[in-house]
Amino acid sequence: MTARHQVRERWHTPAETRLTPRLRLAPMYTLLRVRRQGEKRFRWTGYIYDISRSGMRFELDEPLEPGTPVEVRAMLPGSQTTRFSASGRVVRLHDDADEPGPIRMGLQFEQFTTKEDRLKLTRYLSQSGRRAA
Repeated sequence: MTARHQVRERWHTPAETRLTPRLRLAPMYTLLRVRRQGEKRFRWTGYIYDISRSGMRFELDEPLEPGTPVEVRAMLPGSQTTRFSASGRVVRLHDDADEPGPIRMGLQFEQFTTKEDRLKLTRYLSQSGRRAA
């Protein structure tokens, strides 16, 4: 196998194709509130497993179909709690939906509620020394 072919294979693995590395989080120290886009009430509470500027992996007790537009409020752990709000789309389910228990999903951020929300997440990631997930 040529070096060029090896590089191509590595590039196409899921962990290698992310544009922004994800930061692993201890889920029990995070808090996530989720609602379908346009709803008034945050319907679900869950936890975040990893996060980047472009999205996150999280869990809820109920699966949301890929493509579902949602709004989220997140609380991230640290010496000072970081909170931000954003909207995006569920892009994948990570667990078998037939198994009992919480379901992990991937979310791609499409928009932050304010510029300050985007800055809060960017600062948090920079100060946390991104450990790739």
